[in-house]
Amino acid sequence: MSEVLVLGAGFGGLAAAHELRRLLPPDDEVVVVASSAQFFVGFAKLWDLVGARALTEGTAPLEHLDRHGIRFVHAAVTGIDPVERRVETDAGPMTGDGLVVALGAGFAPAHVALLAQGGHNLYDADALPAMRAALDQLTAGRLVVSILGGPYLCPPAPYEAALAIDEWLRARGRRDAVDLAISTPQPLTLPVAGPDASRYVADQLTDRDVTVLTEHAVEAIEPRTVRFRGGTSLDAAVCFGVPAAAPPPVLAASPLAGASGWAEPDPATFRSAFARVYTVGDCTLVPTATAQLPKAGVFAEAAGTVAARNLAADLHGGEPATFDGHGYCYLELPGKLVATVTGDFYAHPRPAVTLSPPDAAAYAAKQQWEADRLRTWLG
Repeated sequence: MSEVLVLGAGFGGLAAAHELRRLLPPDDEVVVVASSAQFFVGFAKLWDLVGARALTEGTAPLEHLDRHGIRFVHAAVTGIDPVERRVETDAGPMTGDGLVVALGAGFAPAHVALLAQGGHNLYDADALPAMRAALDQLTAGRLVVSILGGPYLCPPAPYEAALAIDEWLRARGRRDAVDLAISTPQPLTLPVAGPDASRYVADQLTDRDVTVLTEHAVEAIEPRTVRFRGGTSLDAAVCFGVPAAAPPPVLAASPLAGASGWAEPDPATFRSAFARVYTVGDCTLVPTATAQLPKAGVFAEAAGTVAARNLAADLHGGEPATFDGHGYCYLELPGKLVATVTGDFYAHPRPAVTLSPPDAAAYAAKQQWEADRLRTWLG
């Protein structure tokens, strides 16, 4: 009998755990270890922010993994020894015959400190009540959405947030009195998707009178002011910031971390340098021709599935699997419409992606995508 440990219960961890359970013999044990007790899809935070749907309505308890023959341990990982496949947790040590590390990503400490000066972390679910209150009180002035650095999680989300807030303000008759702007230190809105998709996003924003500031790196966030490097600034009654992602400290301190501080697995198999140890999802840095694989749920899920198949083959034989770089991202637009960026993110000399026109069917598909995962993984 084998025991496999999956560290983390986001997209990568849940996909890996379920694929392992499907492939491994019934008497093998699959154990998920996570510091959170619940799972939700990240984009649902924006629906909560603008009152479209409460986050709690799209949240499921991880203890429901037990219904699927997967043991859930609610504990924080405090140490990883990939040689012995030994994990230290605040609930005690654990050792596995195989290991999938899917610990996600945190926020760059410098950017968290920057936001503490006078902004809100757009990606922090715990900040939602304060952000909703800030919107409710905003009747005049300017709201700025600022991307503080990269890589950051879910590349389209800051732009979706700006468009959703624009729609929210218009519905309440406040838009004429409130300016909207979005800033990024990058030269394009979505470099990972290429110039065409970036131009499309910028056009959607400017068509709604949202000011787009590329190559604007935030230096300071003060009450009512966002200051950029080079001496320019914007008056801002409200600032929602997007911090760069940071590797989990426990991973960065382990032998699994590369020079970048992230895990750097094989891009096709997600194998680490250690036997029967795989790393997937937002805690990894997977290079592409022009940047790196986006830190987004679709790609974490695909990586988790591939890693699980390879680990199952390591333990009991069978066909190994590889990831071909194909994936997609939803871009939600006003009016309950969604455009979809689809393509080969491993293509050379740059990702080969296409953007489908927005429609209501794609919005429904996005809703169904969330519902399917909540039901399949935790229903």
